[in-house]
Amino acid sequence: MDPSIPRSPPLAYSPSRSEPTPPPEYEPSVSFNSYNEAVSFVQMYSPCTTMHSVELVKPRQSFLESLKRALAPLQAIAAAITVSSVMSGIVPLTQQELASGGPVMMVFGFAFAGLMAFTIALSLADISSGFPNVKGGLIEYSRRLAPPHLKRISSWVVGWLHFSAFVTGVTECAFSLALFATSAIEIATGVMPPRWVTVLIHVAVSIAFGFINAFKINIDMLSVAWHFAGPIVVLITIAASNKDPPSISWVFTHFENQTGFHNTLYVVLLGLVQGAFTMTGYDAPIHTAYNMPNAAWQVPQGIICGFLVSFFMGEVLILTLLFGIKGQDLASILNPVVTGNGVIEIFVHLISRAGTSCILVIFIGTLFFCGQGILKAVSEIGHELATKGAFPRSEYLAQVGPQGQPARVGWLCVGISSFTGMLYLGNTTLLGAMSSALAIEMNLVYTIPVALRLVYPNPSSFQPGPFSLGRFREPIAMVATWWSVTGTIIFSIPGVYPITPENMNYASVLLLATLGFILGYWYYSARHWFGLSAELDLNRKRISSAIELEQLGHAYSARYSVASKGDPGYDTELDEIENWLDNLERDLYRMK
Repeated sequence: MDPSIPRSPPLAYSPSRSEPTPPPEYEPSVSFNSYNEAVSFVQMYSPCTTMHSVELVKPRQSFLESLKRALAPLQAIAAAITVSSVMSGIVPLTQQELASGGPVMMVFGFAFAGLMAFTIALSLADISSGFPNVKGGLIEYSRRLAPPHLKRISSWVVGWLHFSAFVTGVTECAFSLALFATSAIEIATGVMPPRWVTVLIHVAVSIAFGFINAFKINIDMLSVAWHFAGPIVVLITIAASNKDPPSISWVFTHFENQTGFHNTLYVVLLGLVQGAFTMTGYDAPIHTAYNMPNAAWQVPQGIICGFLVSFFMGEVLILTLLFGIKGQDLASILNPVVTGNGVIEIFVHLISRAGTSCILVIFIGTLFFCGQGILKAVSEIGHELATKGAFPRSEYLAQVGPQGQPARVGWLCVGISSFTGMLYLGNTTLLGAMSSALAIEMNLVYTIPVALRLVYPNPSSFQPGPFSLGRFREPIAMVATWWSVTGTIIFSIPGVYPITPENMNYASVLLLATLGFILGYWYYSARHWFGLSAELDLNRKRISSAIELEQLGHAYSARYSVASKGDPGYDTELDEIENWLDNLERDLYRMK
């Protein structure tokens, strides 16, 4: 049987034996003669996990294999840095930020938003440490942390919101890359390419993301190197070329308001958008590094270290761009004449057009790595939804490639991204609103598991791991929840007055449409089948051997025959089995 197939025991299966043999009670000291024997054991008894991510340890390893294994702990940090990609968030929003508070809000607004987002990162790291080697990420976290009557709907909402947000992220990265590419063409040739060229670049980049994901090409370390080298090159370029830099007091104290709103507090809220939007995506290790050895420590470390590195790089980049404004001429940056982008205008004033084109290559590369990293994460999220039957043709989408990569879900995301990019041919405001909708959805996705852990503390469903916040868990979770709600409001309010159809913030409209689809789909269809039973029905179709089906039935029928779906003891027994398997898999990965 293909080890890439997720296995689940048939709930309704009645074994031929009169006295079925239950699975052995888990003991931490359970011993195996070999790692392969342990893998076979988990494949036999695991109903909730997918073994395609398990790599067998070879007696002899080549130098490259040894190097890859040595660098494995850095993969989680690399994933967080790639998906957060502060340059991809800061550069496109700089012009908007300068009009909504000026330099002082760019510096301190980013710092405040980063501090608040850090509480969310800490809370997610705490939860991930208690659920090591759990496939499904925040979807599964939400299901396990919720009370019995909310388990299915919480995982459904989190799964679809997360999938929608990350697909939007892929689209945003590809589209922003296309805009910077056309700007580079305009600077180099003096001719502005038509819209169809932008759309063509967008589609080509999306397809490139898909190929990298389908062939499981690991470019995480190259991405980290690019994310470090890019801001350094920008810093050196500005430091060497700006002979008339702004004063320190101007950078740290100047407040600018060109929004049309006269309420200072309202403008300050608008000034938090850049930081709140940029400091997201640090949950990537939860989805891409859950199968690492010692995941109970490596995943939280990836979240925290990736967040701190991204935050530091973001502040450095912001200060670099602000000190690059020649002669404190903020008006020319807010009203750019070359390409319509304020950051590009900064470099046009400092260096030649050829040099500006080279700087744009740095921005383009950053967006490319970010988009590919997001596609990698959303493929795992989409695969988890597919194994639960959430999509039409889920059985087809749930199949994985020879190396365990969920390529088919990745191509689905590429198709959605390409189609959405084509809307630019007829509407230029929709794609602009998607960035705010993305940030709102991510805030909601982070809030649900954190709030569930806060409101429904259940020691039987969650045991703290090696990374634990201890007594600070509740106050940090309260601040994290408050900030998520505040962020949702910030991204929904209009940014310019007077409000017109052209400058209206359509993020709230997109969010309501997304929530309407998710909740409507749940009420009219998914509530009748989504959950474990849907996953079992899917997996039954994929089990080709009647003998293996009988073995799984004999192993688990004793436990599942006590309570059927809908009975009070059903969720309790399921949680007991999951805890048993979590302990088993934790020891299994330690054997590697």
